[in-house]
Amino acid sequence: MKRTISLLVLIMCFLSLSAQNKIGVSFSQTYSTFRFKDSDGEVEDLKYTIKYGYGLIWQQEILESVFVDGSLSYNCKGATSTLGVQKLDWMLQYVNAGVSAGYKMTIGRLSPQGGAGLYYGRLLKAEQSIGSDYFDLIETDYIRKSDFGANLFAGIGYDYSDNGSVFVRLNETVGLLQLEKNEQSTQRMFNRTFSIQLGLFITIQ
Repeated sequence: MKRTISLLVLIMCFLSLSAQNKIGVSFSQTYSTFRFKDSDGEVEDLKYTIKYGYGLIWQQEILESVFVDGSLSYNCKGATSTLGVQKLDWMLQYVNAGVSAGYKMTIGRLSPQGGAGLYYGRLLKAEQSIGSDYFDLIETDYIRKSDFGANLFAGIGYDYSDNGSVFVRLNETVGLLQLEKNEQSTQRMFNRTFSIQLGLFITIQ
């Protein structure tokens, strides 16, 4: 038992010594919609709406090819549809906190990478418009203020110096929580977002 504990302590010390910390910023162009089921259980394909997001990222390289990311970001989501002849539009603003693990290969200064993680989102603002009519969905207590889900990403990084790098990632984010707050509702609505993310990292020595 003592040998096992000693071995674990040595491994943790090695990882902390060999780990490389990075901090950065990112901007995302997002294509957001909902996975929506109506009261009859039929899936309705809502149209994507182009939104945006930005935030801070922290990264720790645990091993040469394995890293962990933590993020705090602002994200704007939503979807569009039609109700009769009127345009139906949702706009949801979240603060998201996420953690993910990834794997990368190093080819010179390039680093193809991919990974997956989880996120928690807190709703700041929720609006719906039907034609010229506007509704505050938080004020009407219609939508949940929390969201939770999974994120998959793939991309590539480029080390432009020993202390700096840039990256581009493609992200697919899947919300797992029903957004409508009414427990009696037979409708189901979940966030779905695809995004193109650009970012900059600075290495912390």
